[in-house]
Amino acid sequence: MFESFVQDVRVGLRVLFKDKSFCFLAVLVLGLGICGVTTQFTVVNAIVLRGFSFPHPEQLMSVGLIDPQATPQNNNFGVGNIPSAQDYEDLRAAQQSFSQMAAYLSGSTVNVSYKNNPQRYTGGYVTEDFFKIVGVAPILGRDFTAADDKPGAEKVAILGHEIWQRDFGGDSRIVGQSLRINGRAATIIGVMSPNFKFPVAEQLWVSYHNEYPLKPRGTLQGLGASNPAPAVMGRLKPGVSIDQANAEFVGLAKRIARENPKTNAQLVSASVQPLMNALTGPQLRQTVYAMLGAVIVVLLIACVNVMNMQFGRMALRGKELAIRGALGASRWRLMRQMLTESLLVAVLGTVAGLLMAGWALGLLIRATSALPFPLPYWVVFRIDAPVLAFTIGATLLATLASGLVPAWVSARGNAADMMKEGGRGNTNRMVNVITSVLVIGQIALTAALLIAATLQIKSIRNQITLDYGYDENGVYSARMALMEGDYPNEEARRQFFVKAVRTLRANPAFAGAAMSDRFRMTFAPLGQYELDGQNYVTDRDRPQGNFEAVSDGYFTTLGLKILEGRDFTIDDNDARQPVAIVNASFARKYFGHESPLGRRIRIFNPGEALPWRTIVGVVPDTLMQGPFNQQNDSSGFYVPLLGATPAAQFCTIIVRPHAGQRAETLGAALSRAVAELDTNLPVYFPGTPARLHDEILGQPRIMASLFTTFGIVAFLLSAVGLYGVMSFSVNQRTQEFGIRMALGADAKRIFRMVMQQGAWQLIIGLVLGTGAAALLLGVVAASVLQNILFKVNALDPFIYFAVAGLLTAVAAVSCFVPARRATRVNPMEALRAE
Repeated sequence: MFESFVQDVRVGLRVLFKDKSFCFLAVLVLGLGICGVTTQFTVVNAIVLRGFSFPHPEQLMSVGLIDPQATPQNNNFGVGNIPSAQDYEDLRAAQQSFSQMAAYLSGSTVNVSYKNNPQRYTGGYVTEDFFKIVGVAPILGRDFTAADDKPGAEKVAILGHEIWQRDFGGDSRIVGQSLRINGRAATIIGVMSPNFKFPVAEQLWVSYHNEYPLKPRGTLQGLGASNPAPAVMGRLKPGVSIDQANAEFVGLAKRIARENPKTNAQLVSASVQPLMNALTGPQLRQTVYAMLGAVIVVLLIACVNVMNMQFGRMALRGKELAIRGALGASRWRLMRQMLTESLLVAVLGTVAGLLMAGWALGLLIRATSALPFPLPYWVVFRIDAPVLAFTIGATLLATLASGLVPAWVSARGNAADMMKEGGRGNTNRMVNVITSVLVIGQIALTAALLIAATLQIKSIRNQITLDYGYDENGVYSARMALMEGDYPNEEARRQFFVKAVRTLRANPAFAGAAMSDRFRMTFAPLGQYELDGQNYVTDRDRPQGNFEAVSDGYFTTLGLKILEGRDFTIDDNDARQPVAIVNASFARKYFGHESPLGRRIRIFNPGEALPWRTIVGVVPDTLMQGPFNQQNDSSGFYVPLLGATPAAQFCTIIVRPHAGQRAETLGAALSRAVAELDTNLPVYFPGTPARLHDEILGQPRIMASLFTTFGIVAFLLSAVGLYGVMSFSVNQRTQEFGIRMALGADAKRIFRMVMQQGAWQLIIGLVLGTGAAALLLGVVAASVLQNILFKVNALDPFIYFAVAGLLTAVAAVSCFVPARRATRVNPMEALRAE
């Protein structure tokens, strides 16, 4: 058996090397398909399948409280929320499903000053069992203890290996050395192992409760990005299932809701799910799986192309196969030889595909490494054993998909009929039907893939072209954090803000200056609010919207004019008279044509009622949420940052250049100005709003580029495939065309026959492809696409007609050349060839 297979391989190689053009094209086409599926499965494996490298990672769970009637966004897309650290403490004390639990804040700001060099790091605030749960320990020094994680305890920190090497010189005696963290004296107690940045991209870790002391539920500690409410994780006890843990925490959530109706009345359910799912999020997982589906479609299109080429070769090799059959070769023997040749093509395509996949992964790694919001550190794109196994499976699929049907058809052919054809070609009706069906399937798959790719492209275009309501290149911004070590109370922070605003406005480098709590000039806080005079039966009846804390001069700095009333002043203070400014949409939504001035609103805090704010002004609309919020309601309001309660801890500085000066040139001057105010205060996230908005869209832009690439490859393969099939059909019908023309058919009739054949295949393929796309995208996966696509209708008729028009144009060109060739058939030569 093995010797027979080796013989088939030798014969197959000889045949393929003889037909170099077919071999090259088939290997290239399959290589593109296998490159796509290998690359994308590598992404899926890295993000979803491989998991953590910790002991028993399947036991690591995320815990969150759920409001069953809230939107997916408010429930953190199924992950849930922990509104306060007190909720975590109550859950931890009562639960029985986990052996350990920990609370943490990831991606947080940690201000560090070491040897008089202030720097902002991305760090994690964690409770004492954080590292113990994942089963890791520092390579130098010790882990956190319960004594470290208490208010008033000496502040301690554990460094990540990367910053230990880069910023601390890799000093082996670093443990025990002093530095300042968030304005307080601290001691380094440990260094983690290389490439450990858990949970996402942390550079160092600090005790959570030491930084954020436990406060009663309902205490308003901060809004939006300033809120220190933690995430929660735990390790399941052996023998406890996820369903059992989930049932227990649902019961605990209901109990806490009953005991704390003011703050937790709506949070009557819970979510316990694998920590991996919580850290990647459903949007990312759904997107990478959708992309895997897209490249599988590309591979199928590639297989269809190769299958059509195999049918063309089979027609030309009819005499050879007939002779071999006449000499005693069985049908199975002929079929096995053809399958071996298909296997060789697929193997060569796999080699080419793996080489191209290695190159593509290099591009992807460089693109993702440059993102301002990096992927989790444990997402590593590499071709490992599972990826190779998947690629081998794809190779076998390509072998069967591209070679099985041609081999079966060729093996069952009649030897006498083939000999009569004289090797000119096989006009088997079954072959014509099969190739037509393949072209229809190819067009259908391409149409569906192009529609999906176009929807994704339109989504990223909607995000890129968002109108924020002001000139995004006209100002420069940077972020700063006033930590409690240097600014221990709200009054200290207010005094610094006032001093900073006055100093920056007096600085000749700037034409204007203001402050906001908006994160990276993109995300403002989102929450519920109340209007005076309205009756709200339940907490859920209160509207939800955007609000932003800004200083006086904010609107002028952005180039906006007050539409009615006045701006904030530097003396506006909640202690004297709480005030607010609403935008035009808010005024129109709630007050119609009446003036909103003098009306009252307030942010809703379920634990403790906040003071009513009197509306003193109306301003133009600006986009207060970033390019991921699907809401169409642009209404919102502003509160004074300099005098609001609670005083902001994090704020964004905004400065305007003088006329004729570019805003991006203000970075150095702004850093110097802040350093003069406080030498230990680093600024971070610098740039124009346009640049910051562009950076935030880095990941969606990569996804859109990949979808575009898949669509282009599928489009080109379909065009080539249709052209090849039409050319093959014309060659097979040369005698027929000669007879028709000898009997009086003119060139126009022959041309119309060929074009009609292509038109019917196109129409059927488009109907099937667009119909399948509409069913899948508009019905089956409609809820999933709401998380992936940004303000795009999955059934947008313009996109469907545009794709149909594009494929029609390509099909017309692909059919035109063979049709022209058919009209030039010489009847005498065609009949003489017979």
